[in-house]
Amino acid sequence: MSENNVVMINDSKYVFDDMSEKAQVSYQQLLSLRNQMADLSMRQQQIAAAQSVFEQALQAELEKVDPPEEDESTESGSMVAEG
Repeated sequence: MSENNVVMINDSKYVFDDMSEKAQVSYQQLLSLRNQMADLSMRQQQIAAAQSVFEQALQAELEKVDPPEEDESTESGSMVAEG
């Protein structure tokens, strides 16, 4: 039994080549999904960091001029860009 094709599933070792084709495909799909989730998590962190940079840049620009008078339609809280 080659160590290269042994996979761990639920704390048990399985020989990948001995698994049914359906089990192999399911295993490969799960690996792909885990990788995609990790990529999406990293992407979310990157987007959040970029959003923070742009919020800070906007705030710095707004502070260079006198702030406009607040009216009843102005909401307080975190900045939200509206399109």
